[in-house]
Amino acid sequence: MGQESDQAIEISLSDILSSLRNHIVLIILITIITAGGFFGINKYVITPTYDSTVKFYIEASRIDEDNPSAGLQAVNLAQRISNTYIELMKTNSFFNLLQTEIDANLSISELERSISYKSLQETEIIEANVRTDSPELSLEIAKTISQIAPEAMNEIKSNATLKVIDQPLLAVDQSTPHTMRNTVLGSVLGLFIGFVLAILIDMSNIKIKTEEDITRNFDINVIGVVPKVK
Repeated sequence: MGQESDQAIEISLSDILSSLRNHIVLIILITIITAGGFFGINKYVITPTYDSTVKFYIEASRIDEDNPSAGLQAVNLAQRISNTYIELMKTNSFFNLLQTEIDANLSISELERSISYKSLQETEIIEANVRTDSPELSLEIAKTISQIAPEAMNEIKSNATLKVIDQPLLAVDQSTPHTMRNTVLGSVLGLFIGFVLAILIDMSNIKIKTEEDITRNFDINVIGVVPKVK
């Protein structure tokens, strides 16, 4: 029983390898077309975007300078209020202030879509990332955030200070799309499609070509073979 099972697996793998070998040109063609399609879409259809990032540090004031644990309390306070600062920088009032300081004609909804904030885990650092279709515009927005956010936030919470620790830079490379990575993924997808298509073509071919086809597909022993007469 075990031998029959092993033989069936061997035949199955043999059939698969045979299908791939017989349709190697089709597989290569599909792979090239799919990879080329992914490359073309990422290169010429999808609009590239560019990032510019500014980082802030929250410095909380110590409540009791004589307390040995005052430093740790200040750090814990800064970590707690980081999410508060992020939510404050997502308010309409902050975006209105940002809108008035930017030269570009952008709506508040456009600013909201282009800016994302996050608090770096277990730290007192907030990161503001700006992503637009122009590296210059991303830099301008990020610079404006770095200029107005500390003053705006410090006015709201007097027991903490927001300081810029990493100024935004002009993006050299695009952030999205990842053309080369997506092209490689397209190649893998095309290769997989080619493999599946080659196997399906042979599986759908019901023509009997050899004695082994009869034995394998119909479980019938071949008694004799009529020779081909020319």
